[in-house]
Amino acid sequence: MSLLEEVQQQYETLPYPQRDPERELEALVQPSISELPRILEAFWGGRRAVDGGFRVLDAGCGTGDNTVFLAEQLRGTGAEIVALDFSSASLEIAARRIERRGLEANVRFVLSPLEAAPALGIGPFDFIVTTGVLHHLSSPEAGLAALRDALKPDGGIGVMVYARYGREPVYAMQALMRHLAPRTLPEAERLRVLRSTLASLPREHRVLRGLMDTPMFRHEIEASDAGAYDLLLHTQDRAYTVPEVYAWLAGAGMTLRAFSVPRRYEPATYLRDARAAALPDAQRHAVAELLHGAMPKHEFYAAPASAAAPPPIRSDEPAARPAWSSWRFAEVLAPALQRPGNQLRFTFGEERDVPLGGDAITRRLLGAIDGQRDVASILEAASRLPERPSARQVLRRWVESADALRAVGALSMHLPLHSPLHLPA
Repeated sequence: MSLLEEVQQQYETLPYPQRDPERELEALVQPSISELPRILEAFWGGRRAVDGGFRVLDAGCGTGDNTVFLAEQLRGTGAEIVALDFSSASLEIAARRIERRGLEANVRFVLSPLEAAPALGIGPFDFIVTTGVLHHLSSPEAGLAALRDALKPDGGIGVMVYARYGREPVYAMQALMRHLAPRTLPEAERLRVLRSTLASLPREHRVLRGLMDTPMFRHEIEASDAGAYDLLLHTQDRAYTVPEVYAWLAGAGMTLRAFSVPRRYEPATYLRDARAAALPDAQRHAVAELLHGAMPKHEFYAAPASAAAPPPIRSDEPAARPAWSSWRFAEVLAPALQRPGNQLRFTFGEERDVPLGGDAITRRLLGAIDGQRDVASILEAASRLPERPSARQVLRRWVESADALRAVGALSMHLPLHSPLHLPA
């Protein structure tokens, strides 16, 4: 059996991530890489509307987290999603989740290896998302090139691949399992050996601590057999450093547009050093990775090098329309703004905590963000507070808050070419 066949068999037996379609309506899984406001800003500078011509490919969709979330956000827009995977068991689960949400009209499922996408005649696409897939291919380079070829000229890709430094305990355990639970054993027996080994290691064991002290790894191990197998018994995977990500993209004729959590890749997050802050992007991001020391994954947006990058939108651009990146975040925000206190703290995901001032100006500014009002209107509303703050005070507080939120991908900026999204009321 070839490596590809082994990987395919793994996902037929243990579809990943483990999802129960019968419980689909209990909660919506919201992968941050698939938040539409961020996608529109990363590739079109917030100057694009979503309509019936908008096409998305979920390449290696697995059991459908990205597919379901994108379809929910695109509900009623006429946009199309193609969900592609080489595991029929995974596609079946993804399709049942889509049916539970009544989103069948949005989505088409295709059984195929990712590398075959350009030859299937299913493209081209405005946006392709591929998370946790390319690093499992025998040639990640060929896989990325295939996705690039399935893009429209101005389209882009959202990618998640493993990061090398944070996965050191994963690879130590994988090495141990190659001795104790070789690939020649049945999957159930390999899982039994893995579980037994994890339970037998002393709690202070360096590798065990590295696994269980990392929330992403601990969740995979404890949540399901599919997650534990994918993490620690996988037949084939590789991890990247930041310089390797840049080189990989360049080799495919692509450029990095943005990391999913920009703050994580800025040296100033960890160290005040003017020399580091002045480095070119690729070097600055590499320094931040080393300062962090334990990134388990890299999540980023990339576009063909031939596609012109749109000019960035400043947080103080009067005509810009800020929009929350997180789906229906306004419903979480409203009660939070009513609670007393001198600080507001929001969590948008792992390493995406944002502390903000709890003063009246900040509360009024945040409460006015709805994806429709522009910055000028938001500032004007805050200036009408009973305290009559100065325009300078309001602007300073806005830029501080907006920049902090944008640094973790929580807030996106759009220009009023059209209303960019189908936003909830």
